[in-house]
Amino acid sequence: MDNRKKRFANTDYYRGAMRWMGVGIEFCLVIGIFCLIGYFLDKKEGTSPGWMILFFFIGFGFMIYTMLKRARKDEEEQRKAEEDRDRREES
Repeated sequence: MDNRKKRFANTDYYRGAMRWMGVGIEFCLVIGIFCLIGYFLDKKEGTSPGWMILFFFIGFGFMIYTMLKRARKDEEEQRKAEEDRDRREES
């Protein structure tokens, strides 16, 4: 129980949670925008739902790529912060 209180008292916990909630909202918005583009192309060309499905997968793939890139960056930042913390403790 004490460990749980420490985790929730740490502001890094909330900063990380808010960052990933923002990514989730961005994920939905980007896919929605890509689907709208596909929808309007379908309306223009009369090819329902071909373009919309194609643009959904393009948006989905783009956001998966973006999320993986951000996760690697966060992991690298966390690793560097831990290394810095370890160096300070050794000094």
